[in-house]
Amino acid sequence: MSDLPDAIRAATAQPTVEMPALDDGADNGAGAADSSVLSAVRLRAAQLAHENTVELDIPGYDGVLVGRYKAISIARVYNGPNNTLRNPLTEWGVAADALALALVGLYGRNEHGELEPLFSDQDARFDDDLAAALHLEPTARTARAVLVALCGGDALGESRVWSHFMQYQNWLMEGTASEVAADAVGEQSAQS
Repeated sequence: MSDLPDAIRAATAQPTVEMPALDDGADNGAGAADSSVLSAVRLRAAQLAHENTVELDIPGYDGVLVGRYKAISIARVYNGPNNTLRNPLTEWGVAADALALALVGLYGRNEHGELEPLFSDQDARFDDDLAAALHLEPTARTARAVLVALCGGDALGESRVWSHFMQYQNWLMEGTASEVAADAVGEQSAQS
């Protein structure tokens, strides 16, 4: 019977895999993988991006305006000045800050139900460009104020921001998004 270290090495040994040589005359760029391999990698990258984002209807727009959000560590948003805890359940502004941080872009839904970017040259954000394009009148030049104005302004906008955040938080706490958020929390605490 062989000794234990040899048995462990044999059981955990990884086979050597040789990478195929690329064709020098390939027209897909120097060092690029075979087009079928590259297509498969692109497809998986798109799947991963989709798993880590969610599309939520912006309240008040009857499904015409959609926000695409990424998974973030909302714990970063909860921490206020002097390590005080800000609560999105009692402070709508914390919810707005989290949504602004998580926003990937805003999209309009066309008559076929497909999403189209609001701006052709950049991702739409909760900012001055959006306020100007939609003729909004936010109370301040902040993402928080633009989001409230987008959702109807004043108390109505604040309530809609809060309910929108609750949709985002529900998504964040389920499935693969919760794993991403947990990883982000781990990264954040490792950086501290």
